[in-house]
Order: sequence, then C-alpha cells, then structure tokens
Amino acid sequence: MVAGNWKMHGTRASVAELIKGLGNLALPSGVEVAVFPPCLYINQVIEGLQGKSVAVGAQNSAVEPMQGALTGETAPSQLVDAGCEFVLVGHSERRQFMGESDATLNRKFAAAQACGLTPVLCIGETLEEREAGKTLEVVGRRLALTAEVLVELPAVDRQLSANLRNRTVVAARQLEVYTQVFTH
Repeated sequence: MVAGNWKMHGTRASVAELIKGLGNLALPSGVEVAVFPPCLYINQVIEGLQGKSVAVGAQNSAVEPMQGALTGETAPSQLVDAGCEFVLVGHSERRQFMGESDATLNRKFAAAQACGLTPVLCIGETLEEREAGKTLEVVGRRLALTAEVLVELPAVDRQLSANLRNRTVVAARQLEVYTQVFTH
C-alpha cells in the first residue's frame, strides 16, 4: 500500500489540483493507493476520485463507533457513510500533541473495525524514544496492545460485529527497523 497523509494542509483549490493529478495516475496492478485529506475535504476528494483506483481515508475518528454526543469528533460510522475506507489510528502527532494513550487508540481501532473501516495502525516512535534506543520496545508494545484488541473485538458491539473486516494496515516510517519485531 502507498498512502499519503495530507496532514493539516490544503485548500479547496489545491485539493482540486491534487485530485486531478491523482486521477491521471497510471497505477501498477497490485498496488493499493490511499489518501488521507483533512476532514473538511474528504467529501470533495471522494467525489473527485469516484471511479478511480485511489481509496480515501480519514486522519482521525472517535472512540465510539456510532454517532453521539462527542462535539468535534467524527464517528467511524459517519466516515463509512461518507465513503471512507480507511482511518489512521495512533499517529505520533495525535499521541504527542493530543495526549492520546494506547488505551484510547485501542478503542479507536476497535470502533473503526466494528464499522467496517480498515484501521491504518501507526506504530512509529517519537524522536526521543528512537534516540534512546527504544524503537523495538515501543513498536512491540503497540503491536501487542492492538493484538489484544483484535482478540476482544467481537465483544465491542454484538450488533456491529457482523460488519468486522479482518484487515489492518501497519504503517511505520522506518520499516527496515520494524521487521525485526516480526521475526523474533
């Protein structure tokens, strides 16, 4: 998978230009492409890429799968309704600047899967953790916590469990380092 997180960048005009460029891409077979625009532009991107082989995801979602009283949040079910296929979970900026804990991120992960979104689990460490030589420890802990969520997932909501997708994408900045986690 090749994915692009647009972060907090863009205007309607610049998004329209990006859509035009993405729509003209000649993608090799077997390569999945997804973009993660700011929430304000998700609808514009979905409409602009309709019929193209580029998926759209959200940069964040709420801890609860269904709509409710969480001002400023977007429910995973709303993202599915809008046409999103993916959602980022655990991005280092959300952890660092928004104070999102592993427990909160696990709830987001479970809520996303319960609604049929494919979570893109961001397992990267902070610069400080990397410089302290804690990369494998941090990545291993995050993967272990997520594995626990996957085991418990059907208990999230019995009504939604029929919609579960058995898919997760793991995203990391320095994949060559993280492959050690999977081989030990």
